[in-house]
Amino acid sequence: MKSVIRTSNQWRLTVLASAALMLTACGGGGDSSTAASSTPSSIGGTVAVGNALVGANVTLIDATGKSTTATSDSNGNYSIALAGLTAPFLLVATDPSGNNAPLYSVTASVPTNSSAPVVANVTPLTTAVTAELTSDGNPLDLTSSATLTKLVTPAAVNTAVSTLNTILTPILSADIGSTAASSFNPINQSFTPNQTGADAVIDSVILTPAPSGGLQLASIAAPGTAIALNSSTSTSTQLAAPAQPANYLATLLSQLGQCIGGMSSACSSAIDASYLENGYNSSNGGFQTFHSGISASGSTITGVKTVASWAAGLSPFGISNPTALVRIFYTNAAGQQSFALTVVQQTQAATTTTPAVWDIIGNRQAYDVTINSFVTQRQFLDSADDTGSRDESGLNISIPVNSASSVNPSNVGSVKVTGPGLPTGGVWLEPRSATGNNTLALTSRAVTTAPTTATTSSSNTSLYRWSWQALSSDASTFAFTVTTGDAGYYAPTALTAQTLPAALASYSVTFYDTTGAAINSSPVTVVNSSTPLLANASSGVAWQTLGSDVISNFLNPSGSLAAAQTSVAVDWSGLVNGANIAPPLTGIQIQAASTQAEVDGWWEGSPTAGQNGQFTETVTAGVAQNGAQTCTTACQFPALGTGGSRLVQLAWSAEGVNYYNIWKYND
Repeated sequence: MKSVIRTSNQWRLTVLASAALMLTACGGGGDSSTAASSTPSSIGGTVAVGNALVGANVTLIDATGKSTTATSDSNGNYSIALAGLTAPFLLVATDPSGNNAPLYSVTASVPTNSSAPVVANVTPLTTAVTAELTSDGNPLDLTSSATLTKLVTPAAVNTAVSTLNTILTPILSADIGSTAASSFNPINQSFTPNQTGADAVIDSVILTPAPSGGLQLASIAAPGTAIALNSSTSTSTQLAAPAQPANYLATLLSQLGQCIGGMSSACSSAIDASYLENGYNSSNGGFQTFHSGISASGSTITGVKTVASWAAGLSPFGISNPTALVRIFYTNAAGQQSFALTVVQQTQAATTTTPAVWDIIGNRQAYDVTINSFVTQRQFLDSADDTGSRDESGLNISIPVNSASSVNPSNVGSVKVTGPGLPTGGVWLEPRSATGNNTLALTSRAVTTAPTTATTSSSNTSLYRWSWQALSSDASTFAFTVTTGDAGYYAPTALTAQTLPAALASYSVTFYDTTGAAINSSPVTVVNSSTPLLANASSGVAWQTLGSDVISNFLNPSGSLAAAQTSVAVDWSGLVNGANIAPPLTGIQIQAASTQAEVDGWWEGSPTAGQNGQFTETVTAGVAQNGAQTCTTACQFPALGTGGSRLVQLAWSAEGVNYYNIWKYND
């Protein structure tokens, strides 16, 4: 890797040579004139998360609050003109697919002795440096001009880089060598996303939200040892280098690409004969059916990111071989980017002449259950509930049913989930009473045994909340207490940093039929692949703003859309402090209830961008997450009247965490 840092002697030689050329041009005599100082006209670099982030929206915010944007190209490169902008700069890159969390970088000053473009990469490593500049580890703090100017100084950035390099010492030594490691700078050293050099360092770590807000960094070799990133970050702990090289899955990706391209012989090499994932195996379509997006015609594999890895016998998935949890990135035929989360295993160790052999084995789950961490911002618009507006966090327990393609039992009456952070007796889920959702819902009240008759839940939520706090704007008036009516989906007592589950916790899931008899003889083990969080992690989220017209017209009993509606246009803004840096949405849900019934609806996809960070999508009554219309006859969102309620939820995911931005009116 080539460094862009010049030594002082090199700089002096360059200046002397330039001066000699100036004198020669003037004939070497007469009065000399001082050359005008030159400065860069642009700033640019590479946006990458291991593989290049293509089509990222890169926003530069300067010291005066002015912002400008660019889009990264097919190699992840971007360029922004510096005319009229004042350093220091904050750079924010958002993934257009919504698959990756926003990335950050900083530039403290612009050189005055060179016209070469300023280099400012935007990666997980530069995000770590940016987090280190703030007291709470939240890069969003720097969107304030005053905070940006105060905290982003050359000295502060150099200190943050030095701290990061010390933490990464074993990884840097393994990937770029100890000599290069001594001067490594993830911000201003150019690199190529090719799983070597600086890019291999990015591939060796995982950057996630910290449990109580801010960010944390861990090695993929030891995901349970995470270092909180802030201005007080210590260098006492260093992150271990992974046992495998960054490109250890290169052969597997090639085989999988051939497999989905139609070469069936490659499938047996890429996908293990005993593959099992969320109930899918060789008998019902296996990998290609469960991961239908990456397997569809026209999809192209673009890279892979290891989330965590385990030595032989240590996998939480019950696999004896060395194992890794990975995201395989791809672009579909329409050019949209996404990923498949799966589990790979090493079937043959490396030798001195051949690399290790890996294949896809799956998470070993017999049923389709997904458990992820979530963070929610919940705002109540009616006067009776507005003192309860709050941030929440916990687990999203997603169990799809009522679908012809579902691998879950058709006779399921209830499901019990036990594990870290949940009550001793576990939590229970039942079929929903509402239309327009294809997953089970948590019970409203706490349940201790399986129901012995068919029953439904009116809670209409799969979110188990174990932490909550007042919105920062409502702290002085906050009033909220868990009651028996919602004890099925709220913890009896909010968790703390001391009682929060560890990363990659495992949960046991048991299915019961409508008579209360267990369907599966032994519980299914489900691993939460995302970081467990407390409610105050909300402070690090760039929340969107719902359109005022939606609030006044649809979420208002006196609004122009208060009557029953077949579909609703939902608009929102991605602006944060005037810059378009909020994460892109991947889903919108409407829940509408009357005293007689509830009808929900979903929109899912990639939003079409409007101007100046404004977006609009349409949600149709009765349409579930999978796009299927669940109403047997034409249905509408019920009118908002006495005893009814309406909710609009903006949703997206990043690093395995689900985020929900909610507005609700209870009449």
